[in-house]
Amino acid sequence: MAWLPGVDDDAMAPEVRQMAEAQIKGYGTVLNSLRMTAHTPAIASGAAAMSRGFTRGSVVSVRLSHLLNLRVGTIVGCPF
Repeated sequence: MAWLPGVDDDAMAPEVRQMAEAQIKGYGTVLNSLRMTAHTPAIASGAAAMSRGFTRGSVVSVRLSHLLNLRVGTIVGCPF
């Protein structure tokens, strides 16, 4: 269980709410990482920008990236 409770949808700042809606559209739910960083909207925006930078600046092929995600998910016990 997390030490810090995630931010509810109603309590999210407007800029974080936009990110949450994009996650709902893409994943069907708001990811826990956004719920945690939503306590400080500047950190949520920074974390999202860093993630985009890693994704767009990657020299790894998309196919290999998906395989890596699947392997890491298996290692940590993710159900997907």
